[in-house]
Amino acid sequence: MRLLAPSVAALCLSAALAVPTAAQEAPRFAFFSINQLVRSSKKAGAIFSELEITGKNLQEKLQAKGQELQTLQQQLNSPSIDPDKKEALAKKYRDLEFEAKKMQEDSQQEYQRVEKKVGEAITKLAGPIVEQLAKEQKLQMVFSDQSVQILSWADQEWMKGFTAEVAKRLDASEGAAPAAKPAAAPAAKPAAKPAAPKK
Repeated sequence: MRLLAPSVAALCLSAALAVPTAAQEAPRFAFFSINQLVRSSKKAGAIFSELEITGKNLQEKLQAKGQELQTLQQQLNSPSIDPDKKEALAKKYRDLEFEAKKMQEDSQQEYQRVEKKVGEAITKLAGPIVEQLAKEQKLQMVFSDQSVQILSWADQEWMKGFTAEVAKRLDASEGAAPAAKPAAAPAAKPAAKPAAPKK
């Protein structure tokens, strides 16, 4: 063990001496929030509105189906129900319950489809701006709120700064955002990741 310790220390020292001074430079990175972008950019917000409309429409349909089930359940639980009608009503309830489950699954798939489409559309517009801005600011990396949450603490104003500039440039860029199309799924955040900037 005594022979190993000096050699490890020597290796560490030689490695430290071999590192050029440029590598000592502090890393430069920024934080990009697609969630903030859809709130602060008119173009990104217009694209995201399709997902919100889809979510609202699907939610309303699911609530209506749930209300139907609740009404039937109350009828089944009524003490004054005719025993002859109870079996037919119970069958109707089971059928409606099956329809509701199928509707829930279909709604989730529809919502995810629109969510993916919206996320890709926003990324297609914002990605090149993120890359250009990262190069201008000589960044080495841009973190996104769509990746795994690894931050313990961060300066909130600093985190918003980069995305605010992306939103400003996106809205100032040529071409209008496509209008939202009415559709039918429950509101949520976009899941698509913005394009990673190239070095």
